Amino acid sequence: MWRVLVLASLFAVLGLGTAAYADCNSCFTSVFAQRTSTNIDLTFTARVNEDTVLPDSVVAVVMQIDGNRTKCLNTTLSKTSQAHGFAVYRGSFGAYGTYTHSGRIELAGQIYEFTVPLDGTPGKIDVAKDQSPLNRNGFRVQVTAAPVTPAPTVAPAAPAGPGLPNVNPTFIVGGALVLVTIVGAYVDRRRALARSLAG
Repeated sequence: MWRVLVLASLFAVLGLGTAAYADCNSCFTSVFAQRTSTNIDLTFTARVNEDTVLPDSVVAVVMQIDGNRTKCLNTTLSKTSQAHGFAVYRGSFGAYGTYTHSGRIELAGQIYEFTVPLDGTPGKIDVAKDQSPLNRNGFRVQVTAAPVTPAPTVAPAAPAGPGLPNVNPTFIVGGALVLVTIVGAYVDRRRALARSLAG
């Protein structure tokens, strides 16, 4: 049964990451944190083209702990693997906080914002609206956004003719998870039945 859970988790992470970042060349798609007794281990997964060479390390700046602003904490994450269009960066720092960490990280010139729970469940990572460079000297920087000029209005496009319905990739991943679970349960049941008949 553990095979089913591992496959289901893998499909969910890869499928949802692919759905959310289908048009990126090199981008972070997921973040996880695991708290141990002394450290917090951060893991970032990136989607990357096969011919793209990523840096051997990146810097994550933790700016909030449990929702409260704190002195910025720079953590170097090393690339532990890169294969089949995915790369994994990992690093750790001294344990602090109870629930969540939030901050910023850069990959291929793109700045991302992340919030990750400390219980091992997936966090959230998105392209940051503020693309100012990361402050890597450990001090906080106050960034104020420039005034926004209103965009010109565009006439609505003519309605398109009938076409195929759009299927959200999340439903496809969910269907695959259900199928893998059913097949795994069937195989486990057949093995249990065979063992009971052999005994």
